[in-house]
This record gives sequence, structure tokens and C-alpha cells, in this order.
Amino acid sequence: MELFNVAVHQVQQLTEHCAESKLLLTAAVLAPLSIAFFIFTFVAPRNAPPSLWDPIPYVFNTIQFAFNNERFMVRVANILQNSRIAKFHLVSTPVFLVSGPENIQTLFARSHKVGNETIFLENVFPALYRMSKDEKQRFADDKSGRGRQPAPGTEHMPAHQRYWHGYEHVHSEYLSRAQHQRPMAEQFQTFIAAALDKHFPPGLAAKPETVSVMDFCRRHVAEAAVKTLLGPRIFELFPDVLDAFWEFDSNICLITLALPKWLFPGPYRAQERFYTIIRKYLAATYTDDAFDSVAAEADQDGWNPKSGARVSRELVKWLKTSGFQDEVAVGALAMLMFAMTSNTIPIVMWMMIEITRDPSLLCAVRDEVAQAYISQPGKDAASRTLDLDKLSTMPFLQSVFAEVLRLHMNFNLMRNVNEPIAVEGFTLPRGSMLQAPMKVAHYDETVWGAPGHAAAQFWAERHIKYEETADADGSVRKVPVFAMAGRPSSFFPFGGGQQICPGRHLAKHEIFTVIALLVSKFEIEPLEWTNTDGSPSLRAARGDPRFSGIGAMPPDRDLKMRWTRIG
Repeated sequence: MELFNVAVHQVQQLTEHCAESKLLLTAAVLAPLSIAFFIFTFVAPRNAPPSLWDPIPYVFNTIQFAFNNERFMVRVANILQNSRIAKFHLVSTPVFLVSGPENIQTLFARSHKVGNETIFLENVFPALYRMSKDEKQRFADDKSGRGRQPAPGTEHMPAHQRYWHGYEHVHSEYLSRAQHQRPMAEQFQTFIAAALDKHFPPGLAAKPETVSVMDFCRRHVAEAAVKTLLGPRIFELFPDVLDAFWEFDSNICLITLALPKWLFPGPYRAQERFYTIIRKYLAATYTDDAFDSVAAEADQDGWNPKSGARVSRELVKWLKTSGFQDEVAVGALAMLMFAMTSNTIPIVMWMMIEITRDPSLLCAVRDEVAQAYISQPGKDAASRTLDLDKLSTMPFLQSVFAEVLRLHMNFNLMRNVNEPIAVEGFTLPRGSMLQAPMKVAHYDETVWGAPGHAAAQFWAERHIKYEETADADGSVRKVPVFAMAGRPSSFFPFGGGQQICPGRHLAKHEIFTVIALLVSKFEIEPLEWTNTDGSPSLRAARGDPRFSGIGAMPPDRDLKMRWTRIG
């Protein structure tokens, strides 16, 4: 799944010898940079793509990619302005950065020439799923691919040994298909509506309250999402689960890099704290005596309070029946929770910020949401629920959603080159890596720019067009219609191809539900920007650079709002 593709290929080779790297770094810094410049300028082969300048060959770019990704991506954007392919090294691995719709389609193609299996085997599975060498080897030995049909030459592989397909099937089947997704979306609506009623109760006594966007999203929205996924019992057992999760979330990149524990103990402590909670939750929910009965619930499409959504039960069941150790199930559920929370919450924050800062946009979204409510027969107006299918088609909501994703999702799509391939007239060798920088594609002025609205700026109507329609009385009026301003190959916040994020539809339902409930139940007025420590900020929020290259970049400033309950 694309959300896990933040792992940096072969950086482990550098960090396992951190002491030696420090010595090399010190020596190299003292050496004249002109020597390196001379080598790269005059010795590099002329039939190769342009290279990012690397003043300390194999070291400088690797360190900047991992630890100052925002600055690294500025350099990448600059070089890709003049060439649709560029090269650098992550330690010893040649990496080819590409832009342009045709080149990005190379990453999405259903071909065995490129894939992300090596990234999982070398980084994700050992660091985040905590697989043993033997367990990783099962995946390494499986050459049949992720698809329903095994790859040519592997047709006789037993189904239970097709680990890539089994892993992919659990996530795509039980997160993407409507019959499994709908109970989750409906349950999320129940949870978030209940949270609003509890913490901001309706009634004549409702008074204005000052609310932090960050605090609301990281607490109440995240709690509703986790309850939907794993059931409310996890909060009964471990009230501090969200604190542990957000600490883990802020350290996941360093954990994935497999930095030496003795040098960077903090990220590992954060991981162990969070994984201990998941481990105890699993032990309490899937005991040996209860496993069969809980796993049997996997035959039901609905949500249940003991184990949450079916995807969670199916994931545990598949790992158990496939013979993986319990610790792998811990990592798998931890990463499922990460995938369904880490990117969703920052996008909710940005949508709240952008909609409430523009009174006309807030009115337009509120009018749309009013059309999506369903009244329950024989019940009062307070019992109305949202028609999620109708809500997801509202043009302004969709346009704001697409614009926020375009501006604030930021990671490189990564694929290993399994067989030599031709890109931009160059042959990329086996063992190299192909990356498509999302920020370059999403900020392309030729694709997204419009008069008076630069690609780097938020514009709520960038993906809106107006069409004429005739009313019943024959009068003609213009109505807004959602229409993406760019081509799909220039917009890929959820990845693409066979590895596209399977939870994208559920994430959209959850995000739209939060916004719909807020604009319909509250009068909302933005008050002031603050720093994360609560002190006043002199500027508006930008994407937090600490999350560059990881996924959704949350705002680096908080917005305080005044809410008054009206419904």
C-alpha cells in the first residue's frame, strides 16, 4: 500500500555503520568541495540523466533525503524543471526521479518490471511488522505477484503460499468493497456525532466555545476513526492509546530507516509503547479460547464492538492461519491504524481551516451538506443522518478535498526496477529505484495553474466548472460541477496502479462526514493562529516540514476557532 512506501531503500546500509559514516562525513566536509564538483561535472558519463549535485558522494544526498527532505525536494523540483528525469544515489543505490504523465504511468503499469516488494522486504516488514528472517523469506520466495492470477511461470504455486496476494487481498477486499466499507463509514458517523453531542451538547444553553483545530482532530476525530477500526474496547483498556499513537507517528520515518537503537533510542521507545498497547489489545480480544469465535465473525460484513471492522478480523485471521507469529499481527494492526489515521487527520485539519476562513465557501459547503441529510420516518429532525453517497458527490466539498490533497500530500512514489526499462531514452538498470515526486507533479504550473491562481496556492474552485441547466419553469441557471483540473497521472495522492491505497474511499467518507457535521451543527468563526505551544503566531499555517516525504503534511500552526452549537 502506498502509505507504507515512505521507507528509504538501502539507507540501512549507511545507518548500521553510523560511526564510520560520521568519520567519513567529517573528513569529506573538510575536503575541498571543488574536487567532488570536478568529478561529477567532468568524469560522469555523458549518456546518463542529469544528476543532483552531491558534494559528498553517496552521503550528502542520502542524509538530506532522510533528514531534511523539504530542502532536498526543492533541489529535485529545480532540476526537474529542465529535465523529466534526474539521478541521485541513496548510499549505493541509483535512484531515478521522474516527472511527466507518461513517466509516472511507468510506475503505475501492471508489470513485473517495477514493484515495491523490495522496499517492503528490506524496510517495512522487518522494522514495522517485526517479521523474522524466515517470515520475510516466505514473501521473498513468492514470485507469483499480488494479482488474483499468479504471474507467468508460477501458476502451480499453492494458494496458501501466495503471500503477496493474500496480504493484498485482505486490505483491498475489506477496505475497498462497498459491502465491507459501508458499515465502517456508518459507524464512524455514529461515533463522531456522539463525540460532538458529548463535548459540545446542543440545546438552548449552548454557548460559544474556543476550539483548537489540532486538538479536536487529534483527539475526537482520531478516536472515532480508531473505534471504527478496532472497536471502542481499546480505549476502555488503554485510555492513552492516542498519545502513544501520535508519538509513534512522529517517529515512524526514523524507525523505518532502522537507525541504530543505541544512537537513536527515542523512536524505538515510542514504537514499543504503542506496540505494547496493540499487543495487549490483541491478547485481550483474540485469546486462544476466543480466537475461533472472533475469527468466525469474519464471515459477517457488519461492525461489532469487540473487534471493530471486518478488515481487522480478517487481517488477524489471515496471519494466524498463515503461520505468522503473534508479533507480526501486532505490527500489522499497528500499521493498519497508522494507514487509516496518519494521513486522514491532517487532511481534516486543512479542510476545516480552508473552509472556515472563507465565509462564502463556508456558506456554499453548508448549502451542499443540507441536501445530503436523510430524515428518519417517524423521528424528529435531530435524528437525521447523512447520505454518505450523496455527500461524496457534492462539488464544492470534492473540489476542496482535491485541492487540499494536491497541496498537502507529499511523498515520493517508489518502485524498484526488477528488469531493465527505458525511460526518457535512458535504460534504467535492474536494482535501481524509480521515484515520482508527488510535490513536483502536484505543483506543476502548466497543469494546475490558472489566471490569478498559482498552482502553489489554495483555490477552492480550481476543480469546479459551471454548467447551464434548465429549471422546471424553463429558466436557465448555472450550477457548479466537480471536474478535476488536471489529468490523473498528474494527481496521485493515494498512489496508483495495483498498489493504490485501498482505504482511500473510507478516508474520503470519514473526512466528508466530519466537515458535514461541523458546518451543519455549528456557527464557526476563526479567531487566531497559534504556535503548537499555544503562543500567538504572526503568520498562517504552512505544511509542517518535519513530515515532508512521509505523507500528509499537517499544518505547522494551530487555528483557534469559536464554535456555537446550532443544531
